[in-house]
Amino acid sequence: MSPRGYLKSYRDILVYHDYQPLLLFWNVSDLFNNRVLWSSYWEWKEQGGEWAYLQYALYFVVALGMLVSLPNIKSCARFVGAYLILYIITMTRFLYLFFTNEDVANNPDTPRAITVTVVYFCLWVWLYVRMKVEIAHKKVNHG
Repeated sequence: MSPRGYLKSYRDILVYHDYQPLLLFWNVSDLFNNRVLWSSYWEWKEQGGEWAYLQYALYFVVALGMLVSLPNIKSCARFVGAYLILYIITMTRFLYLFFTNEDVANNPDTPRAITVTVVYFCLWVWLYVRMKVEIAHKKVNHG
């Protein structure tokens, strides 16, 4: 396969394949990895991490909503939109800390974390756009 054909195959994956299995496995993983299940609010409060715990709790609720609403694309798209908004808030807060907190800026893990954050942001934007396009196509084709 030529390099161009190889890249085209990835474009085809993004354009023609469904996202539902990705959402299903992502949500199951996200729910079981969520720290709300494995720690208590009081543990986080003792360390001054109430905001982080709240953030995890919100992600948990939204991921659960996505999982439950997966068969209904309109409802699921709302939860994906909420997840994207949470992600934007989290990403903005992280970037703010990066530019204002010397410890965060000098942490050797920060470049990796920023890269992962940007990749996940692109993933959530792609999922949301795909869902909204599918909703629009169904609306046009089914009245």
